[in-house]
Amino acid sequence: MEATAPWAVDVTGLVIGWTGGADANHGIVLRKPEGAPAAEGITFTGATLTVKYEAAVPPSAPVAPHSRPGDGGALVTWGTSKDSGYEDTALTYHVTAVNSTGTTVAQRTTTGTAAVFTGLDNGASYTFAVHASSPYGSSPTVTTNAVAPLAAPLAPTVYRDAVNEYLASTAALVTGAKDTSEGAVAGRPNAALYSTLLATEESWLIDTRDALRTKDLVYTGMTSTLSEVLAMPAADGTVTLRATVLEKKTAADMPSEPEQSEGPYYYSFSAGTSPKLRSKASAGQVEQRLATDESAFNSVVYGTVDNDGPEATSPPQRTAYTATASSATDVQIAPFASISANGTATWARNNWNARHDYPQDCTNYISKALHFGGGMRMKGVNKDKKNVDNWYRTKHMSPPHSGGGVYYLWSHTWTVADNMERFLSRNSNGAVYQETHQRYAAVGDVVFFNWGGKGGWDHAGVVTKMAGGKAYVSAHNNNRLNQRLDVYVQNQRGTWANIVRVKPRWY
Repeated sequence: MEATAPWAVDVTGLVIGWTGGADANHGIVLRKPEGAPAAEGITFTGATLTVKYEAAVPPSAPVAPHSRPGDGGALVTWGTSKDSGYEDTALTYHVTAVNSTGTTVAQRTTTGTAAVFTGLDNGASYTFAVHASSPYGSSPTVTTNAVAPLAAPLAPTVYRDAVNEYLASTAALVTGAKDTSEGAVAGRPNAALYSTLLATEESWLIDTRDALRTKDLVYTGMTSTLSEVLAMPAADGTVTLRATVLEKKTAADMPSEPEQSEGPYYYSFSAGTSPKLRSKASAGQVEQRLATDESAFNSVVYGTVDNDGPEATSPPQRTAYTATASSATDVQIAPFASISANGTATWARNNWNARHDYPQDCTNYISKALHFGGGMRMKGVNKDKKNVDNWYRTKHMSPPHSGGGVYYLWSHTWTVADNMERFLSRNSNGAVYQETHQRYAAVGDVVFFNWGGKGGWDHAGVVTKMAGGKAYVSAHNNNRLNQRLDVYVQNQRGTWANIVRVKPRWY
């Protein structure tokens, strides 16, 4: 720590690291200010470390609960509790369905912010009570609006079967089992419901497949499993099928370790008894729930968006980016402390499908992997959150005279991909590689993505596996475990990525 007048140093970030599992073996070193002449002497006759202990408390109530009716069920969504009760404590949410007589008819538990109920009666009225729990207690309960499930134009199984066939037909194109959308849907009983959408995606799927093969990536198998499925009819007769999709892709060179991704999706069908599948979208963006007070402003994280589909765009000119050449003698050295790259990657693998703290969670996921897994210390704790030289997320207690309660402060560099990349470019000594040189990457490296050549960085992930000179990336938003970097890059024309070796130089 640099000792500067008035000889008081805020070590909040460091102590949080101790209690959170990071920096477990690091103490505090006092040194002269950077750049001070060697002859300038500083003498300390004593030093005091003051740590204020804040006891863990139960979480606060979930925010903005809402329910939406489906055929024989309902979808319940809410925003995360503002306070977990302790630094980044994992919360479990408990959701109870109550009928018009006050009787509990069903219950669900989840670590996410949505719950699907099935087996409810169409035409009956239901409300849903939601509360959060942690090892330190339970939050107050909040209740949704009342809804009455209603029948869709067709049986829910029709929509589900159509989506299953659509995903299987997509897999046939991705693996090369079929070379045309017509061939992929041939013989499938519900092809008329989704063949038009698949035809519009055919060229993108085949172009992506062929581009990946030039990178020696050939998928031999691809399966999609639906769970928590609910058909939700709208007043205009259209139907949205909401489903959690677990996708596994098997690569020819890694048959025993399939790439995995999991997340909720909306599949939208046109109205009537001969519906057409019109679109697929990530449910997380649609279901985002925010509080009605000023804290909602702090919950909106901009600039970190996961792109998961085709876009009509011309390949842009790539912006030049200076990279540091690799060397066999490139040794990571830090005079006071370093970062565990293996710890970063291990944390990321273990938490690839964990709860999201923010609606756009990719960069927060990377920050937590670096801090809690790798032991990287925060910088500029609780200072200007917009300053790209600061990196922190801390918990605080409001004073009693202001009503008490807990709140979090975080820098934009902790939660926004473009800001984090700028922070590392200014405060890390690590090498930077473009994806074309991914053979030099290592587990624990951070990857920044630019979708379609637009300005700034749009998404972030972490390298969690290296095999055959290829980098495999795990990420949040659409949660992914060990997906080939080439897949991210080839999914949309013009996308490119930088791989950053993290070597902190602020401690």
